[in-house]
Amino acid sequence: MHRFFPRIIDYTVDDGYWIEKFPFRATSDELNPNVIAYGLGTTDQKSDIVMLQNPYNSENESQPESQGWKEVILASLWFPVPMAYADISGNGYNDVIVSDRYGPSMSDIWPDGGRIQWFENTGDPNKEQWEPRFIGQSPGMHRIRVGHFTRRDVIQIAALPVITSSDDLDTPVPVTIYTKPDDPMSASEWEKDVPFDNLFRVVHEVVVVPSPDGALDRIMLASREGVSFLWFDVGTKKWDYKILGTGLPEIPGDPYWGSGSVSVGKVHDDCAGYIASSEAMHGHFVSVYVKDENAPPNQPADVQWTRHVLDDYTIPSNGFAGSIHQVVCVDIDGDGVDEFLVAMMGSNPPSWDETGVWCYKPVDLKNGVFTKFKLGDVSAGRVAVANFRSPQMLDFATISYSVPGYFESPVPLILLYEAAPISAEKIDDEVMFRVPRPNTIHVADEVEFLDVAGRKLALVVVPPLSQYPVQPGEGVKVIAGRVLWTDGDGKVHERTQAPPPFESRIITIASTDANIFTHNEGAVFILIKESTASGEPPFTDMRQLVAYNLFPLRFPGTVRHMSFPWVKVEDRPWANGRFKGDEFYNLIGFHVRYADDSAESICHIQLWTAGVNVSAGFHNHIGDTFAEIHACLVNGTGQGGMSWATVPDADFDPANPDKDKYSSVVVPSMAEHGPLWRTSADGMPLFRQNRTVDYPWHGKYWYLYSSAMLTILFALAWLAGSGDPEEQKFDVWVAFEFPPFVARVTQTTAGTPDPGMYRLINTKAGASATIKGGDSTDGTPLVVLPSGPNDQTWELENITGSDSFYTLKNVSYASSDWPIVSGQRLIGTRSLAALEVTNSWSLISDDMQTFQIRLIDTDLVWSVDSDDNIILAQTGAGEGQNWAFESVDNVL
Repeated sequence: MHRFFPRIIDYTVDDGYWIEKFPFRATSDELNPNVIAYGLGTTDQKSDIVMLQNPYNSENESQPESQGWKEVILASLWFPVPMAYADISGNGYNDVIVSDRYGPSMSDIWPDGGRIQWFENTGDPNKEQWEPRFIGQSPGMHRIRVGHFTRRDVIQIAALPVITSSDDLDTPVPVTIYTKPDDPMSASEWEKDVPFDNLFRVVHEVVVVPSPDGALDRIMLASREGVSFLWFDVGTKKWDYKILGTGLPEIPGDPYWGSGSVSVGKVHDDCAGYIASSEAMHGHFVSVYVKDENAPPNQPADVQWTRHVLDDYTIPSNGFAGSIHQVVCVDIDGDGVDEFLVAMMGSNPPSWDETGVWCYKPVDLKNGVFTKFKLGDVSAGRVAVANFRSPQMLDFATISYSVPGYFESPVPLILLYEAAPISAEKIDDEVMFRVPRPNTIHVADEVEFLDVAGRKLALVVVPPLSQYPVQPGEGVKVIAGRVLWTDGDGKVHERTQAPPPFESRIITIASTDANIFTHNEGAVFILIKESTASGEPPFTDMRQLVAYNLFPLRFPGTVRHMSFPWVKVEDRPWANGRFKGDEFYNLIGFHVRYADDSAESICHIQLWTAGVNVSAGFHNHIGDTFAEIHACLVNGTGQGGMSWATVPDADFDPANPDKDKYSSVVVPSMAEHGPLWRTSADGMPLFRQNRTVDYPWHGKYWYLYSSAMLTILFALAWLAGSGDPEEQKFDVWVAFEFPPFVARVTQTTAGTPDPGMYRLINTKAGASATIKGGDSTDGTPLVVLPSGPNDQTWELENITGSDSFYTLKNVSYASSDWPIVSGQRLIGTRSLAALEVTNSWSLISDDMQTFQIRLIDTDLVWSVDSDDNIILAQTGAGEGQNWAFESVDNVL
C-alpha cells in the first residue's frame, strides 16, 4: 500500500460532521471534484454548508500554489446532517440536497425537523447562498442517497431517519423514496413512497448498490437489525428485503447492537464481492461478511454471508460509546479489489488506534483474512474518496468529528490525503527520491520537480502492463524497466536504460495514441515536457538558464523551498584549480532509490551545461563503480557529444589526445547515448581489479559531496561543439549515474521463441525440465521427468534492455549457483542475481527447431546427466544439450 500525504484544506473548522465529494458539473468522469463539508452547529449558531473549490480543477479560480481551497458558503442551516447531490434542475450542474433541523442530539430530536431541501446550482462556482426548494420532511432524518430505485427515467432520493423521536431507539423508522417531479423548480414538494415503515430501527448508514447491468439501484442499510438489503422487484412491482447479517449481538444493558455503518466491496467484476461493516452504531467492532467462492456474483440477496470480526477497538472507560463512524469500500490502490477505509472519530482518553483512518485490505477473502494499514492519524468523522488531483489515482478527504456535547476533536481539520507512491526528502543540497517498485503498485504516479532550459522534468513510476499518456514531442528517459509505443507506420519502439553502446538515440515519443505502455516489469522514467517558463533555446547567457523548483505541495517544505543553482565548475571544491575561465556549470542533484527495505539505488541525476569550445579532458573512471548515460536537453551548436579512446589505455595520452585514437558521437537535443564502457560479447560490463567499471579514456573527472564523506567519482564528459565564443550557445544535458548494468548488444534473434509460456523438452531424453517436486524453495534442483500432459511450464521473458537474453521461470527462476563451474546442477531461486549473472540465458540454434540454453557470459549450456539432473556443461561436451520449446495456450 502506498503512502498518503495529508494536506490541510481548512483549519478554521469550528465543528465537523459531514464531508462529501462534489463534482460541480454533472459529468460522468467526476474528475477533480470540489468538497462540501460542515458540522452540525449548535443551538446558538447555524452551520455553514461550505463548498471548498478544488484548486486542481481548472474551472475554479484558485490554483494549487496560490489561494488553496476557496470557501463558498452555499447555505446556513440549523443542525444539518446528511447531504447528497444530483442535477435536479437539468442545467448540467449538480445541485445539493441537504436535510436540516435534526435537533441538538438524539435526546432532543425536533418533532417538526428533518426537512429535506435541494439547493440550485446556477453554474456560478463563486455564488453563495444557493436558492433552496422543499422536497419533504421526516423527524430525525439522518441519511439521504440518490439513485434510481423504482424507475430509471427520473432522479429519486432514499431518505431514512436514525430515530423518529427523542431517545426512542425501539420504534422502526420509515424508509421513504422521493421522486423528482416533472417541474422541480415550481413543485411545492416531491411525491413520496414509504415501502417500509415497521422493520428497521436506529438506521445509521445507507448506501446505494448499483446493478451491474444498468438496472435499478438497490439499497443497503446498517441498523439495529444488522446489514439489510432492499430492492424493488420489477416483476412483482413490489419492494422486498433480506437481512444479510445480524451484526453485533445484543448485549444486556447496551442500547446499541446490529450494525452502524456498511459498504459493499467490489472484487474484480463482482460488485458484491464482500460487505464491510462497523458494529454497532458509533461502535467498536470492524467486521466483514464474505460468501462462498462459488456463490453467484453481483447478487447480495442470493447468497449466504459469513461474518468475520476483524478488530475490536473497545476502550472500557468509554462505556458504550465507540469511535468508528463510517466504513467505505474503494479500490484505493488500483489492484481491482476494493479495500475499505474506516473513519475513526477519536476517543477520550486519546488513542492512536481509535483516531484517524485505517485501511483494511483483503488477503484471503474466502476466509475473511485482511491486513490493515494506518493511512491517517487525525480524527475522521467521514471519508470522501475521489480523483481529486489526477485521473490516475484516488485521494481521500476527511473532516474531523467534532460535535459539541458528544465528542469534540481537539483540533478539527478538513484534510486531503494525497496518494503519494513517490516520496522525497532533502539530503544536504540534494533530493532523495524514493519510488515503489513498479510491480508492487497498481496506479501510476508522476512528480514534476524541475523546470530548466525550456523543459520540465518529472519522475514517473508506472505499474506493469499499463499505459501512460505522453504527448507528442515529450521525451522519456527510462531509468528502470522499459516502455513501448507504436508510431504512425505501425512500428513498435522500445526504450530501456540505454541504446546500444557508442550510439545515440532520440528520446522523444511519437505515439499514434499519445500513450506509452509498460511490460511485465513496469517502468520508472523521467518524463521531459516542453516549458515556456524557463525560456527557449538557444541560450546565450547563463542568466537565461535559471532552474525552477516544481515540487508540488504534497512534499515537505524543506524540499519545496530548495533552490537548484548552477555552480561554475571551477568553484566546486573538487575542481582543485582546474577549469578556470571555462563556461562550464553543474547543477546537483537527485538520488532515486526504491522505497523498500533494500533502498536499492536506481540512479543519481545531475545536470551540466557548457559553452562553445569547452572540453573537460579525458578520464577513465578509476575512482568508483557506476555506469553513466547522458540525455541532452539542448545541443546549442548541434555538435556537442561524447568522445572515447579506441586504443588500449596505455597507448592513449589523455593530456594530448590524438584524433586518430578516439571516436565521437554527436548527441542531438532530446537524445541519449549508449554505454561507453567496455563489455563482454554478451554486454556484461568488464571490471578492473579494483571492481570499477572498465572505461576507455574519455573526458573529465569530478567530486560529489555527500553528508558522510567526500567521495571521488569520475563522470562521463560532454565535449561541447566548437564555435565563436562571442556567439555563445550553451549545451544542457542530464547525467544519469546507474549501478552497472548489461549493455544492449546486437545478436541475431531470428527464429528464437517469442516471450511466453513453454514446456522445455530435452530432445535426447524425451523428458521435461522440472523444478523438483514443484518446490519454490531456493536451491531446489532442476531435473527432467518423462514428458506428459502435466509437464511444468516455464515463462520465457526477455531481460530488460536485451533482445537476446532471457529468464526462465516456473515456481522460481532457473539459475546456476556461484561460483559458476562446469558440471554443477541447476537450481531454482526466487530472486534474481545482480546483473542476472546466474539467471540470464541465451538461446542458440542451428535449425531453429531445437535450442541450446547458454548461461550469459559463459560457454556453458543446459545438459542432462545420468541421474536426470539438469547441469551446466561445456558446449558440445556431450549429447542431451538440445531443448524444444513447446508453446502452451496461455502465451503472454
